[in-house]
Amino acid sequence: MDAGDFERLCKEHRRAVHSYAYLCCRDFNLAEDIVQDTLTIAFRKKDQYFPEADFGGWLISIARNVWFRERQRRSLHARATAFIDEQAPYLFEAGVYADPAWEEDSEALAGCVGKLSRENQGLIEAHFTRNLKYADIARELKRTLAWVKVRMHRVRIALLDCVQRSTGKERGAS
Repeated sequence: MDAGDFERLCKEHRRAVHSYAYLCCRDFNLAEDIVQDTLTIAFRKKDQYFPEADFGGWLISIARNVWFRERQRRSLHARATAFIDEQAPYLFEAGVYADPAWEEDSEALAGCVGKLSRENQGLIEAHFTRNLKYADIARELKRTLAWVKVRMHRVRIALLDCVQRSTGKERGAS
């Protein structure tokens, strides 16, 4: 089958594949994603299609497999999220960030940031307030990416040490 015939057949059967996908998932946008994946797979496997077979049926069978994979992926994601939610009390030490501890750490951090040089304050502001990636910060400051990474590491260590001194907490102590 040549590319022109393949494209024509895909156009003819696209609506049927979309309808089938929508019946499976009941989500218009997800159905469109399933159709796109189906047509991509069909294109890659077009040499495996036999001209005497029903092209629409072949696309539907691919769409069914795409839907099964998507459904399984979503189920696994939902189960993983549920597990984390259920295990959260065991994963995180209860009360570490109760209101007094959070307030104390926040105040100490604000004070420590104020003690940084303007250049280091700019790095912290760019990354944590403006949400810039290190590469973007490097371009903005006309510095190398390595410089930004090393500088950010040093600033974060300095902030951690300063906060721990300010709150009387030692590194690694629980």
